Amino acid sequence: MKRNKKVIEKYSLEIEKIKENISNIVLSGYEEIDDILKIYFSSSGKMIRPILTLIFSKLGEKNKKYEKEIIDAASLLEIIHATTLIHDDIIDNAKTRRGKETIGKKHGEKTAIFIGDYLFSVVLREISNFSNVNVHKYLSYTLKEICMGEIFQSKDLYNVDTRVLDYFKKIRRKTALLIAYSCILGGIVSNSDKKYLKKIYLFGYYLGMSYQIIDDYLDFMAKEEVLGKQVGQDLLNGNITLPVILKIKKEKNKFLDLKNLDYQEKLKLIKEIKNDQEILNKVKEISNNYLKKAKSQIKIFPMEIKKDLEIIIEKLSNRSY
Repeated sequence: MKRNKKVIEKYSLEIEKIKENISNIVLSGYEEIDDILKIYFSSSGKMIRPILTLIFSKLGEKNKKYEKEIIDAASLLEIIHATTLIHDDIIDNAKTRRGKETIGKKHGEKTAIFIGDYLFSVVLREISNFSNVNVHKYLSYTLKEICMGEIFQSKDLYNVDTRVLDYFKKIRRKTALLIAYSCILGGIVSNSDKKYLKKIYLFGYYLGMSYQIIDDYLDFMAKEEVLGKQVGQDLLNGNITLPVILKIKKEKNKFLDLKNLDYQEKLKLIKEIKNDQEILNKVKEISNNYLKKAKSQIKIFPMEIKKDLEIIIEKLSNRSY
């Protein structure tokens, strides 16, 4: 934990600049919208994506031009991430996020949709300031895949025949590619050596896969007050995650009528998964295998960068929220 705090402290000044920058970027000039956005962005999450952008920007050149672009790039990543969460909450009919009411719950679903769309338009406006064509290529690909991931997840709700491979494809789109983009954006914007770029992207991809697997593990295992939402919310909404897939493989008969199970019956299944140590251990093993793949990518980087990334990997492997 102390090592992780050191990494956060190391980039604390930049993180504060990013938060301030986000506040300025998202301002619409309309009081009602701005009040919603101020409250929403005041409860920022772990800022893992901007931190990764900052770390990988150290591989590139140091000058004033790149410093501003790096802060702008990291800010836009957090806005993109926030936008996907707003849309996720609408799709999942979520009531809380990070322990607070979602925009949809507090202001209505239509308002939440418009806020999410507005933030995407802000990203497109601001990204036009970047001249490097690779910034745009990676972004357009990432956003397309995120949207495809949401479409396939929606189509696959309550599908008890979902395979582990289908799950991997889904989380690749939903989570891993945005984290990969967060990493490579730092390298691109800082004009880092091309020999690093593939390793940077693969590191982010593998880290992102592990990150989402642990998220789905914690959906069952974290405490509600720490999770910031109801335990087992994905299963309640019919979203088939890795722990559920492994449970179905063991006892498919319990899930055959999943869509028509009542609330209490679903809570019973959630409790069973929480108490199935074999399944939980397997989920963590799969997550750690992705972390090992991520770690194998960083050998080429300078020692200072490697140390920061190793701390992030260590933190993720022991993540409890």
